[in-house]
Amino acid sequence: MKFLYSLSLSFFVFFTISSAQDNRDSLKTYNLGEVIVTSQRSNIIKSSSVFDVPLDKIESLNGTDISKVLITEAGTYISTNSKNETKIYMRGFDQRDISIFIDGVPVYQPYDGMVDLSNLPVNTIEKITVSKGMPSLLYGANAMGGTINLISKKSNSPFAADIDLEAGTANKGALGFNGAIKNFNYSLNGTWSQSDGFKLPKSFPGTKNENGGVRENSQYTNRGGMLKLGLDDFYNFNLAYTLMLVDNEKGIPVDIYTARPRYWRFSEWKKTVNNLMFASNLSDIFAVRGNLFYESFFNVLDSYDDATFTTQKKPFAFRSTYDDHTAGANLTASADLSHAGLTRLSFSYKKDVHKEEGNFNEGFKKYEADNFSLSAEQDLRLAENIFMIAGAGFNFLNPVYSNGNPLRSSNSIFNGNLGINFNPDEIISLHANLAMKSRFPTLKEFYSETKGKYVSNPDLEPEQSLNMETGAAIKYFNQNNLGLTIFYSSVKNLIQEAPVAGGLKQFQNIGKAVLSGIELTADYKSENFKIDFNYTYLYAKNKSDNAFTDALAYRPEQTASLVPEYIFDFGLTAGGELIYIGKKYGTNLDMSTLVSMPDFILLNLRLSQKIFGHYTIYARVNNVFDKYCETEYGFPQAGRELIFGARINF
Repeated sequence: MKFLYSLSLSFFVFFTISSAQDNRDSLKTYNLGEVIVTSQRSNIIKSSSVFDVPLDKIESLNGTDISKVLITEAGTYISTNSKNETKIYMRGFDQRDISIFIDGVPVYQPYDGMVDLSNLPVNTIEKITVSKGMPSLLYGANAMGGTINLISKKSNSPFAADIDLEAGTANKGALGFNGAIKNFNYSLNGTWSQSDGFKLPKSFPGTKNENGGVRENSQYTNRGGMLKLGLDDFYNFNLAYTLMLVDNEKGIPVDIYTARPRYWRFSEWKKTVNNLMFASNLSDIFAVRGNLFYESFFNVLDSYDDATFTTQKKPFAFRSTYDDHTAGANLTASADLSHAGLTRLSFSYKKDVHKEEGNFNEGFKKYEADNFSLSAEQDLRLAENIFMIAGAGFNFLNPVYSNGNPLRSSNSIFNGNLGINFNPDEIISLHANLAMKSRFPTLKEFYSETKGKYVSNPDLEPEQSLNMETGAAIKYFNQNNLGLTIFYSSVKNLIQEAPVAGGLKQFQNIGKAVLSGIELTADYKSENFKIDFNYTYLYAKNKSDNAFTDALAYRPEQTASLVPEYIFDFGLTAGGELIYIGKKYGTNLDMSTLVSMPDFILLNLRLSQKIFGHYTIYARVNNVFDKYCETEYGFPQAGRELIFGARINF
């Protein structure tokens, strides 16, 4: 711990010296939700592995959940799992290996490291920033497979408002107000959506657990919103506070193949995020930014006796309650000491607390852990058109409490990255990246004894990966882009479930995996027409010594998307998405075996018409040909869906 205190003190001294500098520059504009600090002289490596999804694309997809916005991006696969939660995979890494943020706050369930993005209010988001392969070390621990940062809305206009009403499989209403008065800005957004369940394709033959038509137990009600208050140039600081509230409930459809159906519902799913952000140019050389946050998570999962969902008397029925919270802080200081590029130092801390009651009146168990991260990154200009970034990070996990049981020892691990960018001209950009990344085990993986089926394993070691990539980006006709990226990741200490004595299971470090492949991206824009194309080939293999197969579940070998859009002169926009998922394996939960799953192609079409400048009406058809598909084995997705809506912006 003395080492940590010394580094923290050094960081504080750096911050103090920075504050003492004479500040003659006016404050630059900050988006406080961003994590990486940059300046005009920053040489942070840019490639197709780092991209933004802007507001116009979020709105054009007319998505009621954030995960659907990412489904057409290269290297990503979105599934719906056995708890009716969306799950994201990037380049073969599953969501536990991906850090997800809202305005720089790591958002997840402390127990298992997951968050269901479909539960978060999409109308609060201005932009989504995705980083694959070599995300900045400033993001902190547990970003082995990449990062996703959801950046909330901010307005610079005196006043703006929007109303969105939608009908179809779900009925939705959203209302937002935002504006700015001198240095003060505000944003208030709320949304409500409700569905009685989605319809399965007509081709679905029915099974003993599902007879077709409206998918059993697929109903939901989502309520959420965000308040954001900001103050710019307050004694040379930009400040903002956000409060996000989510209050949902939803059913969990049954595995259509299982011999042991589970009749589960989330009767409560609540999330609260408090975030105080700050940023300042302390001089023309130094800058600082950071945030303090507190988030809570509360859910109640009810298991019922049968498909009537009325009684909970059988031995397998239960009411499971999670009451979790995370508190923490991030601080990043940057120094532009020469024309070589920025030096960035970062410190982050978070405390995870998980409390659970496995069944009615059993009493709560409690688990607690602290995480620290210290990192440094340096930009370098090696030549006029050659840039490099190098970084090193130190992540530290300290178990604090394990329900009165003996604690495992603290654990630390080193991360690093190195990237180089070569821009021979304004048309071609070449890059190569190397990163050593890691993920600490979750509290669930350490201590799970769920329903007497698992044995805890407090001696688990962190997962580790070596990520490499190289690629090229080409601009043609000034505004169009072609991209090729080749990536390779070697993962060791992969945490997997393993059988132990007595028919029980335990999370163990028994896995090795190789995740490699190719991403192709292309876009074309003209005055009225644009089209995006993404293709990924993924080689994802289990290299564990005792693996019964080398396949890994839910890592499709091939994914592709085509997203065209045409804007007519009279304000009509026509577009769609063509999505292909090829050659993947799923998990038979009864047998714990892998099953080959069919390929599928989905076509979605959309129309929107602007009226009088401030009004937009739109219509959308998802799964036009009513194709049957499963993103996870035993959990079919919606058939054809018709959606109609109207949006008012003023």
